Amino acid sequence: MGTRILYVHGIEAIGGAERDLIALLKTLDRHKWEPHVVCPGTGPFREQLHAIAVPTHALSLPPWRKPLAVFQRRSAIGRLGALVSQLDPALVHVNDIWWVPHTVRAIASGRSHSMPIVAHVRQEIEPEKVGRYELDRVEAVIAISRQIEQSLITGGVSMGRVRTLYSGIDFSKRQSSHDDQGIRRLIGLPSGAVLLGTVANLFPRKGYEVMLRALPAIVHAVPTVHYVIVGSDDHGYADRLKRLASELTIADRVHIVGFQDPVQPFLAALDLYMHPALMEGFGIAVVEAMAMGKAVVATTTGGLPEVVAQGETGLLVPPGDAESLAEAAISLLKHTFRREQMGVCGRMRAQERFSLDASVAHMEQLYGDVLGTQKGRG
Repeated sequence: MGTRILYVHGIEAIGGAERDLIALLKTLDRHKWEPHVVCPGTGPFREQLHAIAVPTHALSLPPWRKPLAVFQRRSAIGRLGALVSQLDPALVHVNDIWWVPHTVRAIASGRSHSMPIVAHVRQEIEPEKVGRYELDRVEAVIAISRQIEQSLITGGVSMGRVRTLYSGIDFSKRQSSHDDQGIRRLIGLPSGAVLLGTVANLFPRKGYEVMLRALPAIVHAVPTVHYVIVGSDDHGYADRLKRLASELTIADRVHIVGFQDPVQPFLAALDLYMHPALMEGFGIAVVEAMAMGKAVVATTTGGLPEVVAQGETGLLVPPGDAESLAEAAISLLKHTFRREQMGVCGRMRAQERFSLDASVAHMEQLYGDVLGTQKGRG
């Protein structure tokens, strides 16, 4: 059996963080590593883990910062501590900051207080939150962009404990040809429509309202434009977006299709990929769009400038600026050759910088380094 690693993740829906962990677990060398995942006992994330034969352990982890959840938190920490003692992994990898304090306490309260914790930071983080989420108390912190790495160091994580590891996507499966017309019919587009799209779960921080405000100007310049949103909506945010689209009289141009797996056929059907995020740690969906040969319009927030090469693989605009977003989209829709060239460059950049194999190799190396350091201390 390989070295046992326990992953801690508290969300049952699938977004970028979950897709990234599933990709890692699919690719991890199972002769070397034996993964187990603590996660909610229901939902698509757990189902996908079972589909790739990763054992799961059901546990609900209430949010750290909600004052009313104090008793549930205490109980969850106790149950996590018992699970850690029972499974006795060599290290624990927390898949996002929200569950780091639970894990730190669960391990400190048990026999396993020397067990190393690796914490993944998947979103932009203000330096003052570093202590709040106890990221200065773990053995290693993975930042998914250099921008996040800088915030962590400013917030008090020692430089030697932080490592930037870009998320990667799987290029080993050759991109098959997709049924673009079938997808367009499914969305309900008229023939000859020009399609823009975004892949991200429906949250305000993803900038969807900014995109809708940019859309009337884009439609005015390119009258056949439609916009598709691919992502799950757990909080009724889609209704808010539909109301806004009606107010802007573009309701017939906006198509919300929910969570889709795989997303590649939807990306293949696009003429241009839009990522209007107000906050974004890295932007794995942007890499997936580039890998499908799509030019990108994104914002300058978080790790996105590390993903998109400005003027080469796409255009970057300030977050929250609907006018700039519209201008960038219109300029690329009007210049087909430039847009196609950006798509070609984007595919090359994605393959060179963001391959899953390289990402997993770096992760395995990090695990080895953490365990080596731990042995050295023992």
